[in-house]
Amino acid sequence: MSRSKLIISIALILSIALGILVGIYFYTKKTTQGNLPTQTDKTIFGGVGGVRTDLPTDNTNNPQGQTTSGTEKPTGTSTPKATLLRRIAIGPISGDDFVMRDVFATTSNSSTTQTVGTSTKKQTIKVTVPAKPKLLGQEEKIRYMERGTGRVFEAEATTSTIQRITNSTYTRTVESFFDKKGDNVLFRNLLENTDTIQTRLGTVSLDTPTSTEYSLKTKDFPYNLLSVVTSPEKDSFASYFESKGVGSSINISRFDGTGVFTVYKSPFREWLLSWPNTNTLVLNTKPSTYSPGYAYSINIKTKAFSRITGGQNGLTTLVSPDGLNVLVGESIDGSMKLSILNLKTQSFREIYTRTLPEKCVWSKLEKSVLFCAASESIVYAPYPDAWYQGLVFFDDNVWKINIDTQENKLIAVVKDTVKDGLDITNMILNKNEDYMLLTNKKDLSLWGLQIEKPVAVVATTTPSRVKNTTTSTTTKATSSKATNTKK
Repeated sequence: MSRSKLIISIALILSIALGILVGIYFYTKKTTQGNLPTQTDKTIFGGVGGVRTDLPTDNTNNPQGQTTSGTEKPTGTSTPKATLLRRIAIGPISGDDFVMRDVFATTSNSSTTQTVGTSTKKQTIKVTVPAKPKLLGQEEKIRYMERGTGRVFEAEATTSTIQRITNSTYTRTVESFFDKKGDNVLFRNLLENTDTIQTRLGTVSLDTPTSTEYSLKTKDFPYNLLSVVTSPEKDSFASYFESKGVGSSINISRFDGTGVFTVYKSPFREWLLSWPNTNTLVLNTKPSTYSPGYAYSINIKTKAFSRITGGQNGLTTLVSPDGLNVLVGESIDGSMKLSILNLKTQSFREIYTRTLPEKCVWSKLEKSVLFCAASESIVYAPYPDAWYQGLVFFDDNVWKINIDTQENKLIAVVKDTVKDGLDITNMILNKNEDYMLLTNKKDLSLWGLQIEKPVAVVATTTPSRVKNTTTSTTTKATSSKATNTKK
């Protein structure tokens, strides 16, 4: 073969190869733009990972939006009255709750006379006797702890008055939980320059008998309790910890740390805890859109361990206070789906709202009602991972959802009050359920929302435990799979 022919042949081969590479590039690019995020998009706490801003958004939660396929749009989505929403604390806060404070009558000190001196020399003097305060009853207050300082503050739902309760400082406080009266707070912070979790009980007390300043008298608990959750009565707490080479354990104790007993031991790890009613503790595997999750219940009295549901990717759950229903959230098609699992009939029913169970709270006065925060539009992303990692934030409205009638009632359009919107989490209802506390995940500020009182109070009883479930027709996982698969 001549030199010229060889050069022509090589050039021809290179041209064909280049054409193939260009074709593959454009085909791959086109295909990628049409697909939702896959596991290869995953990043660990950084970058935008699987968040696809070039894709359309899910507008299911828009009151004027279209319905989703296979789900009938509920009634009652009209615009609510003016939103009574206000910011309570600029934040960031580590925790908040409603507490019941004693109210005493205003009384004046009384005077009496006493005879003092020796038997030969006596004199009569006037003595002021401190009046014993008369307890009139209790009133509801709001207490919260600052994240940066660990100081406790008290606020009211109806006024802008805020009072600092303690002056002691505990930096890097990431979580806090108050008891019923707010005199004790379980708080968790990171030790300086480390990732070691320190859990403490703080008791509000005077610095000295004559002082007017309060501080927290603390008691230390073991290091690295990975998860803590308080009981519905706010008089005890459950703590989860892991032992290297052993597995995990869950202990329950009184709020002051006494009366410790173990309710669960397992070789499996990475559980999330919730405590929906007196006798039931719920364990949820840490959720990810890339793996199936499982949820179980533990009867605190009998230590019976039962499966609630499992097999759904990105699974998170929220069990109702009466133990009859479970709000089930899962990742689906780059968005999210909510369903109600009826534990009596073992059936699932999808509900219209697109959000996460972590952004909802069950009513205790109306057993078929739950409140949820949901964004009008949701960018397609791997949920709940992207939300937990702070790669995606929501602009939420607040909805009241009746799972029996399928009615969704929009009770607060947040952007009518807050221009930048709120990414709502940690929703807490007060005793009368006419006011709720909300935390904005964007900056951890604390907000209060006034809502309508329930029409009727429905008495509920607390079951001994959440009943064991069998696999629903809408859940592909089987009991054997849940047993043989890690968590």
